[in-house]
Amino acid sequence: MARRVARRAGLNEQGVAVCFAYNNLLTCLLIGTVEDVVRYIPSIGGVIELAISLLTFYFHRIVLVTDQNVYVFRDWPLHLPGKRLAAYPRHAGLVTLGSPKPGGFSRFIRRGQLNFEDGHVVYHGIVWIRRARYIAQMGNSLGGT
Repeated sequence: MARRVARRAGLNEQGVAVCFAYNNLLTCLLIGTVEDVVRYIPSIGGVIELAISLLTFYFHRIVLVTDQNVYVFRDWPLHLPGKRLAAYPRHAGLVTLGSPKPGGFSRFIRRGQLNFEDGHVVYHGIVWIRRARYIAQMGNSLGGT
């Protein structure tokens, strides 16, 4: 999927990892939870999920890790990368995962929060947390590896 998104974005780089996130915590909790739940409704869950995705694409973000850089794009329907919001070279300390705030509830709710070194923040859904962990791991490794 990362290679496909890199190609759709018009990048001459090899896609390594991709995640589909949200622009703020509230939409992550509301829209992300609803999208995750409706996919388990037999026969019509996929259609409902697609409809929600089409109606709420403004709040979605694409985080793409390539062999050289990490990009944050605005998401268009059907996971087409829109405007490039940020671009970073891959290096140690680029992205941290989780809440900088103390407290167990905040850490649980924000465990999918990706904090970039310049202050840019995107929120990955808390159900599929492994993808956010993989983005943080790959973004913090040296490019080309």
